[in-house]
Amino acid sequence: MNIKSLLLGSAAALAAVSGAQAADAIVAAEPEPMEYVRVCDAFGTGFFYIPGTETCLKIGGYVRFDVGGGERLGLDTNGANGYGIHGGDEWNTAARFTLNVETASDTEYGALKTFVETRFNYRGQTVDGVGAALGRDVYTGHGTDVSLNFAYIDLAGFRVGKTETAFYTFVGYAGNVINDDLISGGVYDANVIQYNYDNGSGLTAVISLEDTDGADSRRDYVPNIVGGLGYSTGAFGVKLVGGYDAAVEEGALKLRADGTFGGVSVFAMAGWNTDGDQQNVYATWQGDWAVWLGASAAVTERVTLNAQVSFDDGDALAAVANANFTVVPGFVVTPEVVYHDDGTDDSWGGMIRFQRSF
Repeated sequence: MNIKSLLLGSAAALAAVSGAQAADAIVAAEPEPMEYVRVCDAFGTGFFYIPGTETCLKIGGYVRFDVGGGERLGLDTNGANGYGIHGGDEWNTAARFTLNVETASDTEYGALKTFVETRFNYRGQTVDGVGAALGRDVYTGHGTDVSLNFAYIDLAGFRVGKTETAFYTFVGYAGNVINDDLISGGVYDANVIQYNYDNGSGLTAVISLEDTDGADSRRDYVPNIVGGLGYSTGAFGVKLVGGYDAAVEEGALKLRADGTFGGVSVFAMAGWNTDGDQQNVYATWQGDWAVWLGASAAVTERVTLNAQVSFDDGDALAAVANANFTVVPGFVVTPEVVYHDDGTDDSWGGMIRFQRSF
């Protein structure tokens, strides 16, 4: 056998083996098309479509850390009767993680929305109700708690679920300071069946049937009721809201006016109790009336100054001032100082808050 014959035979053998292997080769299946998350900008920034649905989802929240001190915001762990009411001997620290989940989708009746907010809190010093009559916090040790602050459904102007009373949400909270309720303007939490009206030209209204926790135990099937009416031109606005506590059979009114002048915004709000001799869930101040005044001024793009003064018919007085420093977008540091006089005793306090929102 010559070299030529040997080479031809080897080539034929290799071709046969290659053909056999080609016939037995496994062909990989085509990959399934990947469904990427789609941005849903119809309901605002941060929404995206839940894959496989037409429902939009948004996840947000914040992480917060507070440090407080002084007679008003600090703690005294060796206080009267060993309970440790406010005295300023001990600093007061608190951390919170808040998770917000929103959904939205188009329907034949308009946008169907939900909102849920859960708060996870840890306090270096927790409090209980022993000093409630004095308006003081009481030291009981370290503690963690979880709260469901909002869980409601919105459709066609109607809102049902857990939120905060329209006596607060319709007119707005007292100001841009942290301790805005040293003179309280009512309780917060409520389960509601509510209707909100907005004509798109500045006229707004609300009617809300509420199950609101209160100190009076005389409860029946009659709900608490809140109604409000407001008008805004953009730079100026005025709102009036009234609440009726069905258990106490008394109520309260709030009237608020807001104005914006360049980089400065101001507000004035007054509350009136239908029976100043007793409080109800909507009038938690002392006496017949209470007043809240506040202002905010943007000093720079990253610094805003806020101040508030409040007082009531029971000779209580509170003054609060702070500065919001936006270190970077989404991270704000806020030092705040407070003064409070309940008519018999006065106290000072200070705190600083670090908050990362996302």
